[in-house]
Amino acid sequence: MMSFYGFKRPDNSVGIRNYLGIISCSVCANELAVRIAGSLNGAVAFTHNQGCCQLNEDLKIVSRTLVSLAYNPNLSGVIYVSLGCENIDVDDIVYLAKQSGKPIGLISIWAEGGLTLSVSQGVFLGQKMIRDASRIKRVETPLSGLVIGLKCGASDSTSGLITNPSIGIVSDKVIELGGTAVFGEVSEFIYAENLISKRGETDDVCEKVRELIVQTKDRINKNDSNYKKEQKALLNYSIGLTTIEERALGSISKCGNQKIKKVYRYGERVTEKGLNLIDFPGREPEALTALAAAGCQLVLLTTGTGDPHGFPFMPVIKITSNEETAHRLEDCIDLDISYVTEGLYDLTQSSNLIYQEMINVMNGKMTKSEINRYHSFMGISTNGLIV
Repeated sequence: MMSFYGFKRPDNSVGIRNYLGIISCSVCANELAVRIAGSLNGAVAFTHNQGCCQLNEDLKIVSRTLVSLAYNPNLSGVIYVSLGCENIDVDDIVYLAKQSGKPIGLISIWAEGGLTLSVSQGVFLGQKMIRDASRIKRVETPLSGLVIGLKCGASDSTSGLITNPSIGIVSDKVIELGGTAVFGEVSEFIYAENLISKRGETDDVCEKVRELIVQTKDRINKNDSNYKKEQKALLNYSIGLTTIEERALGSISKCGNQKIKKVYRYGERVTEKGLNLIDFPGREPEALTALAAAGCQLVLLTTGTGDPHGFPFMPVIKITSNEETAHRLEDCIDLDISYVTEGLYDLTQSSNLIYQEMINVMNGKMTKSEINRYHSFMGISTNGLIV
């Protein structure tokens, strides 16, 4: 299948969902976002623990991310909610988000005169925006309009052997059809950097990949951390992961064989077609936020022992090749490809199953995490202190 049916946005991107996003500008406005979204069918809340009492560089990351989230094609519009005294420039965020052409609103607890009035005003505004969005019809769109995120979590020995290479094949196929794939988890490249740093399309991109890995090592070392020793302590020998190098090689196998087009900072929107690298960590709340901010319509997430995380407005397809995990966490896993482990399928067949599941989700099939609403607590990755 070379096309999907999605919701066209003013900037010509195409969403596979049609939500109104209620996006909190800071930790102090999270409760307001949750209450407004909970009162509206068709709205979802994005909450996080940032936006206030932070150093300037971190505030820039938060602001950039909040703007980029508004551009995600799965959102028909956004209502930002704030307390009113955030350190970030909320008015500037709203202004930049409006450049997307989408309807953008702002509700401030201080400006509205308290929580109760803010909730009522937010619900009233949200009702109108959702009614308008409900008139948007799905249109047939070529797969060149697709942006997928690639992620692994709670890996085991089957991840690097089966599930990660399988989504790598899917990634290559999407790119060959003119689409885009995005990956990160830079800390997991350590001890495989000699391989991934050669994957840049140009010498300049290769150098930027190397620089990003060095920066990640520096961030780790600044915290007096013995990364290799600590990560070895987290390895679970009983599930077949015995070395950090083994885990690193498995991690980079999920990005297929395409060259890396560009390296992006956390919170930036991806503008290049093809395979792109973003500076984001491995932990799901922050990683999934980076992928949503990049513009991904969905994420292929592989897991060995089980990872239930989703995202408020971006479907996350959970894939495992561990039969025991597929049965034990049946309400969390979307696709079981353990037939490969048993020798009944090969990687080409497993990648075809993933590709078809991806198309189904793009055309409206709900993922387990969407059904379970396992997406209440997300995060934005920053580097400095809370002051």
